[in-house]
Amino acid sequence: MGRSKLEIELGGATFFDRAVSAANAAFDNVIAVQKPGGDALSIDTIFEEPHDDEAAIFGVLAAVRHANATCFLLAVDYPLIDAEVLRYLRGRVARSSSSIVVPRWSGKLQMLCAGYAYDVEPVVAGHIAERRYDLRGLARGAEIVEEEELRARFGGEPLLNVNTPEELESAMRYA
Repeated sequence: MGRSKLEIELGGATFFDRAVSAANAAFDNVIAVQKPGGDALSIDTIFEEPHDDEAAIFGVLAAVRHANATCFLLAVDYPLIDAEVLRYLRGRVARSSSSIVVPRWSGKLQMLCAGYAYDVEPVVAGHIAERRYDLRGLARGAEIVEEEELRARFGGEPLLNVNTPEELESAMRYA
């Protein structure tokens, strides 16, 4: 995107503010994860351990370790997410016997809008040690919340993952 997604505005609010607002309405405790050396944000902020590579898996590990329990991860990449969708996914996580509960949207697993049990910590750490950073590699045995189920319950594009200017333009039509 050429700039931090935290600061990109959509519908009068930044991606960060939109994600925090939805998360605060769905969860009791919302904490941000920042890269090493990043700035603390306007909510409680934890930091990834120092590392040389760029990959979201480092944030997953920091969040799971900090929670020391099942937690739900939500990246700012989902500016159209709302509390209703998050509450539904939270319920699926609470009822699941799987270590990871992840929705599929636009044909892809949305690993940064998913629930992670603490028992995935050694698996995530192992992937990092082996330099296997693709989060979808963690999904083996995960409970998948299929896109058809979500689309039947929720309108719009709440799980649109915005990573390109074209996706941002698409999100603007729904904001």
